[in-house]
Amino acid sequence: KISFKIINSPTMLLSKWREQLADTPFACRTLHRDVAMQWNSTHNMLECVLELKEPVMEFLDRAHNGLTEYSLTDKEWEVVKDLVSGLQILNDATTFFSANGVNTSSVIPAMYAIDKVFATGVLNEENLSEPVRHVLTIGKKTLNKYYSLMDDSDLYRMAMVLHPFYKLNYFRNAKWIQEWIDTSVWHGCAGFGRVPGRVPLSGRVGSGT
Repeated sequence: KISFKIINSPTMLLSKWREQLADTPFACRTLHRDVAMQWNSTHNMLECVLELKEPVMEFLDRAHNGLTEYSLTDKEWEVVKDLVSGLQILNDATTFFSANGVNTSSVIPAMYAIDKVFATGVLNEENLSEPVRHVLTIGKKTLNKYYSLMDDSDLYRMAMVLHPFYKLNYFRNAKWIQEWIDTSVWHGCAGFGRVPGRVPLSGRVGSGT
């Protein structure tokens, strides 16, 4: 709301904001806005507010700006900091997968890493506030929904099984149960028209394959 009010008031609030930042390292900076259809806009907005914390606090505290009701308490600033930290891995993942040349086999390890960060954050009652842990819980549920869809994707399984670096070691290190690993191998073979028999697939492959 703060950024929208400032940007949508070019003759009053926006000019005062620019005037306040004129002699600082943040000259000409504006606050990012949270846009529903834009990836990571929430993270970028909160990160920007946190970076400009001192100017933002000073601007909101000035009564003649009419924004004192939006001033944040110390506890609320801590929540902002925690949210930026929690959302950082999603921002990093989006940046990574937006680059050229990213392999399909990178998707599952990335999702596993995100899930691990979320799971750790949900249980971190000592350092993270309840609202932040609630947000991470929602994020974990959403991630699990997409993660489960990979059960229907032969492409991802084949990409992992055939990758010269990962092969089956990734699944073992991630502590997948043997049945899931065998199923992934089966789909990898089936993709090339070579469906194994009923002998346990784990016994058909070497430790590095």
